[in-house]
Amino acid sequence: MPRLILLIASLFLAWLWWSKQKKLAPDERRSFLWRSAFWLLLGISVGLVVTGRMHWVGAAFAALIPVAKTLLSFSFRAFPLLRMLSRFKASPSQFKTNSLHVTINFANRKMDGEILTGTFMGYKLSDLSDGQLDELATDLKINDRESYALLYAYRIRSGNAGSEEQANFNTDNLTRLSKSEAYQVLGLNEKASPEEIIKVHKRLMQRLHPDRGGSDYLAAKINAAKDVLQA
Repeated sequence: MPRLILLIASLFLAWLWWSKQKKLAPDERRSFLWRSAFWLLLGISVGLVVTGRMHWVGAAFAALIPVAKTLLSFSFRAFPLLRMLSRFKASPSQFKTNSLHVTINFANRKMDGEILTGTFMGYKLSDLSDGQLDELATDLKINDRESYALLYAYRIRSGNAGSEEQANFNTDNLTRLSKSEAYQVLGLNEKASPEEIIKVHKRLMQRLHPDRGGSDYLAAKINAAKDVLQA
């Protein structure tokens, strides 16, 4: 009698399972079949362990097989997505003028730059004292307005604009960017697609907006880089 009851229950469950899987879409059915196989194998393994026909280690190993298959299948499906996301990995944006080469690293939120001309040539901006930065700003304000605007952007983002006012920089006077420089400003490589350029431009404009620790100069430079790459 117990065997008959077990048989009837098994047939009923099989009918329920068959009815359910027929109503599923192909993608859902595939997932459902894998889950069903897992629970079926697990149930059989537990039954064999309880009846003494299988060691529990063997049952555990058998139960892990469908799990491993599912994880492997997921890994293959996720790989293209991971590869796509890696292309959007935050890369440093680089801004170069006649007097400065500044890098903004969004991974650690740091901005620094190398001085290319003048008294402090070869120094990092972060190496200079406030007084030395003021001295550099005075020199650039007279001799290199674009570098002065970039220095001001650095000091604003560093939380120390000194006594200088924001440069009223005319975007018509921006140094013309080459394509290579435009890619560096956006932190992209030369294989970037038009869609990537648009998305990165939008992200940088959000991060370097004057209201968020950026400056009008940085925003103008980012816009110029996008225009060069879309020309």
